[in-house]
Amino acid sequence: MLDDSFDFKSFIVNVILNSLEKIFRSLALIDIEVTDMMFIDDSLVSELCERFDIQSISLFKSKSIHSYDKILDRRSITHALYISVTIQEHKNEMMLLLITRLDQHKIIIDNL
Repeated sequence: MLDDSFDFKSFIVNVILNSLEKIFRSLALIDIEVTDMMFIDDSLVSELCERFDIQSISLFKSKSIHSYDKILDRRSITHALYISVTIQEHKNEMMLLLITRLDQHKIIIDNL
């Protein structure tokens, strides 16, 4: 009988967001059930844009998302942020993070 208390569909990792010599350390939720979308909380965006001297970009078409319980979220995502992300030894040079309001976690990424 398997123990369901260790359901590894998601876990928390340390991440480093970086641009040139500047870095920003945070925690991120890696969720293997997120399908090809990664998110950043809108409360972090202004700090990151100021620190890295970057701007968010407008999406060509807004995205609607479903919450974890499969209900369509009424918020639509209109902006994103491109930034370099390092997770342990793995570095993603240009990661697209969709900007939205998140609850518990400030960054959610898929299973690179």
